[in-house]
Parts: sequence; C-alpha cells; structure tokens
Amino acid sequence: MQTELTASAATGLLAPYLWRYASPAQLGLKVNAYRGYEIEGLAQALSTPDLADSPVECVMVGDSYFMTHLGRTGTVMSGPAEQAWALDTLVGLVAEVRAALDAQFPADRRPFLLADLPDGTTANTTAALVAAERFAASGADAVKIEVAGEDGMRCVEACAATGLPTLAHLGYTPQLTGLSRRGDAVDDAAELFAQARRARDAGSCGLIVEMVSEAVNQALSRPHPHGLPVYSVFSGRARWGGQSLNLWDAVVRPARRGRYFPPTPTIDFADVPTAYTPALIADRMRELLRLTLAGWFPLRPHTALGRRESAEIAATDPWSMP
Repeated sequence: MQTELTASAATGLLAPYLWRYASPAQLGLKVNAYRGYEIEGLAQALSTPDLADSPVECVMVGDSYFMTHLGRTGTVMSGPAEQAWALDTLVGLVAEVRAALDAQFPADRRPFLLADLPDGTTANTTAALVAAERFAASGADAVKIEVAGEDGMRCVEACAATGLPTLAHLGYTPQLTGLSRRGDAVDDAAELFAQARRARDAGSCGLIVEMVSEAVNQALSRPHPHGLPVYSVFSGRARWGGQSLNLWDAVVRPARRGRYFPPTPTIDFADVPTAYTPALIADRMRELLRLTLAGWFPLRPHTALGRRESAEIAATDPWSMP
C-alpha cells in the first residue's frame, strides 16, 4: 500500500523513473554530474554486478559546476554578463550529458536529466521560462528552481504550467538567501512544510531539500497520497526519501575537509587534469554507492531539536496541514 501511495504522489511526471518504489529495499539516488566523461565513469560503476540494480533515478547538471570544476567560491554571479555566461555554460553541459546518457545507458534504465536554473534565471517568470526552454531544447527532462519565497514559487508555477517537469529546491538556497530554514525548531519545520505544500500546489513534481533537519526530511519523505518525491542533500537519511550524491565529491578532496562530505576522495584539485578519469570516477563512485546503499553515508546532521520536538515533527502530517 505504501508503494502505491508514494508512486501516486509523483503526479505521473517522475513516476517512470522512480525505481525506488519497485522494492521497499531500494533507496532512490540522484547523482550530480557535469561532463560526458563523468557519465562514462558512472555507467562503468553501475555495470558492476552488485550495483547493476542500484536505483540511480536522476542525473543533475547543477550550478555547483562553477565551484567544483572551475574553483569559484560560490554560485552567485556578479551581474547580467556573468549570469548570461552561466546559463550558456550549463546549457552546453546539459547537451553534453544528454548525449552521454543516451550513449551509456539503455532506455529502460536511463536516469532522467535534471537541469539547474542558475543565478539570474529566476529573477522573474520570463527569465525562468527562457532558461527552462533552452534546457529542454538541449535535452533536459526536468528543471530545478531554488525557492526561498513567492518569487521563486511563481517561477516554479510558470515552468510547470508549460508541461516541463519542475522540481523546487528548499532549505539552503545559495543563489538566494543562503540558509533560509533548517527545521531545527517546530515552528521552523512547519514553515518548511508550508513551503513544500506551496511548491506542490504550484505544480512542482518533486523536491530537493538541502541542509534541513533529518526529522523534516523524514516527515516530507513518508508515503503520502498528496506528497512529492524528495531528494535530500546534507539532510541525513529518510526511509522513503531519495538521496543526492555528487560525483565530483566522491573523487576530489574538498579544499576544506568537512565531516559530512563523502569519505571516498583520493585526489586533490591540482591532480584533476591528469588523474580525474572515467576509470577513477568509476572506482570512487562504486565505493560511495556501496556506502550509501549500506546506510553508512550520509551521516546524520547536527540538530538543535530535542527528543520531544523531534517526536512532534515525526507525528506531523506535512502534506495535509492547514
């Protein structure tokens, strides 16, 4: 019964890709990747017998590319010229990843391709629609929009109204306000739940939640006839949730070691030009996928919630609240 409820919550747009619902033992996975050779490495990792059925449902080309591959300090652009460059860059990467996915994965196991609208493209609905159209023309199956308020919700609504599957990104929104809501208090969790319902009502067919408390992640991910599929980032684990992994982070050590980053990297940024190959990507992604599927990754994030508050959030129905 849980499987039927959750699958129905996908609004039909993501349902063909959500393999996690075929078996209660599966954890849905989203992998951030940016280049064709990275997709080659991912495909090699998933050809390993014990990982052949791993439910990598989604590949996302995200604006984190500017920080990983290009070494920038953030994803906010300095003005209109940089914003146009960012969009052009991601559109080109989406086309490259689209070709690689089609070449490396059989149609019945091919993840859907999610494109991340970069800084500047959600300033208004016109800009969002132009960007979404360009991504769709380059092969994206869906788009993601960071949301911290009504302006973002209007962009979600406009893009979803075209029929293009649109996912809302809640919690930590680096393009906009940074850390908006974590759900580290009952009232704060209620605000996040209200945002999730507003995103659903705006036409979003899924959520990305970043740096929210594990209690909020778990509540949003529970099977519900009026809920949405969820992928979480730095938000712990949820029984029926999807987990987001970053392929680059599986291989390349961050400049500043963080407790919540994967434990799998073996090279530094300076080594990337010669060592960041499909073979190494495959080797490190195998390890990260195994750790994730075994429940060793990600770690549970720190929270200010006490037991009573966590229990109150756990008892909340986030999708049917007034």
